[in-house]
Amino acid sequence: MEVDLILLKNGDSRKSFSLPSSVTVVGRRQDCDLCVPLMVISRRHCQITMEEDMLNIRDLGSRNGTFVNGERIDETRLYAGDEIEIGPLKFVVQVDGIPQEASIKGLSEEENVSKGTSRSEVSTDDADILAGGIDVSSDMNNTEIIGIPAEEATGQKN
Repeated sequence: MEVDLILLKNGDSRKSFSLPSSVTVVGRRQDCDLCVPLMVISRRHCQITMEEDMLNIRDLGSRNGTFVNGERIDETRLYAGDEIEIGPLKFVVQVDGIPQEASIKGLSEEENVSKGTSRSEVSTDDADILAGGIDVSSDMNNTEIIGIPAEEATGQKN
């Protein structure tokens, strides 16, 4: 089973992140599989697990919660087309190419696709584009995060 998280951005664009393994941790910490450098995202926010033909998501005690299709969850099963909200970020779950990217609301053309990597990072530019009115740059002190540990970029140790 090939699973991608399609990051929805304003302006009908998107970015795709392939889940690197059967267990993917999403969070602010640099050692997370999908690193999201925003202070509203917990250090270890949620975990997505693939087992045979099942896909599950579990909140890891995050302060602001993990939402699937608009409902706060502790743990739930994911299906193709489900929408995951983590802080200001919205992702659509794509399983084996379903739903097709062109049919996902707000998406039209392919941007960057992150495939075959052991870790992915959502840049502050990506987060800022889709944050919809949230001034991410002030949280991140206008620092580009890729390659910089989160505590160095924010000046905070969490």
